[in-house]
Amino acid sequence: MEILKRIALIAHWVGFISAILFGLLFIGFALWPSPSNTFSIADGGIETHQRVLGLLLSMLAFFSCSGLGWMVRFILMGKVHFLPWRTLNH
Repeated sequence: MEILKRIALIAHWVGFISAILFGLLFIGFALWPSPSNTFSIADGGIETHQRVLGLLLSMLAFFSCSGLGWMVRFILMGKVHFLPWRTLNH
């Protein structure tokens, strides 16, 4: 049973770390300055919509990856905290 607990914790940490990396990646793409030959905010706000979409995708990526890691640990171990370093007080 101890090995199953460790595997579940590793899956939770992998999901959490990948959530951070994907979230930062999408935030970086959303905030990265665009080249001068693309649409600007004055040309209809297409760039602004793309930045907002990138920020929304970063939140979606973070919560989906972290949620999947948590769900694997929840299925294998039962009731656990969403953050991998926290434990629930029973």
